[in-house]
Amino acid sequence: MRDNCETILQVLKRAADSHQQELKEMVIGRLDDRERQVLAWLFEQYEDENKRRWYDPCHVLFSTDFALALVEEEGCARSIVTAIVLHDIGYFAIEDKTQWSSPNSRIIHMQEGAALAARVLCENGFSATEIEEIVGMIAVHDNPYIGIPIRGNVRLEMRDCDRIWVMHVLSFYKDWTSKHRAYAHPKDFLHDRMIQFYGREHPFDKDEWRVDTDIVEKNAARIETPARPLTRKVVQRQFEQRIQELRDDGLLNDVNGFRTYLASQIDREPFWETQA
Repeated sequence: MRDNCETILQVLKRAADSHQQELKEMVIGRLDDRERQVLAWLFEQYEDENKRRWYDPCHVLFSTDFALALVEEEGCARSIVTAIVLHDIGYFAIEDKTQWSSPNSRIIHMQEGAALAARVLCENGFSATEIEEIVGMIAVHDNPYIGIPIRGNVRLEMRDCDRIWVMHVLSFYKDWTSKHRAYAHPKDFLHDRMIQFYGREHPFDKDEWRVDTDIVEKNAARIETPARPLTRKVVQRQFEQRIQELRDDGLLNDVNGFRTYLASQIDREPFWETQA
């Protein structure tokens, strides 16, 4: 399975490219004029591939769609929509994007992103109060990764929108391919992710996914439960899907089968649209 990591990564990249326009059209129709202008500006920047990671367009679109769901279904502040659109623009300033997850890159991209976002928001007619709130979200959105908790409901809601991407089918397997040397099987990686989202209290089979003290201690700095009820429901469904996938040992060893599976999952991944 480890030998297939590069092939899996290429399949993921092609799937992201092929679905990007569909995702974009789905999101644009739900934005207001200013949000649409900001998204258009972002995708103009993304035309320069040196400014982005390969998955950034899908990440932004997926997370923006979820932000809209939080606004519509849970009455969250509308400002989280624009904040999530712009939250990672600080990576424009990171030359080596393979180091995107290092503590230094986390800090730089929040600082640079907040400064650039202030300019973009001003140019698109946002008020001083709105800019202060949105820039504040961007400036701290990855703080938990460097050991600093996020405070304030609106910032936690935006954090939910960002982190919902972590368990998306593209993001999960993308992250595993970069960490496969530390995890013999993606199931081991999923176990760590489970602890990071749930701590000791996950809702899955307690025998199969036992939470030992050493695992909790290993992940202690990364444990971060979702803030909103809808987020918790969606995250649970994402984990259930990843668990089901990894019970099929052949999935990641069948390139054509995995490619077909990815397409079907991306088409149905916005689980919040089917919430009862």
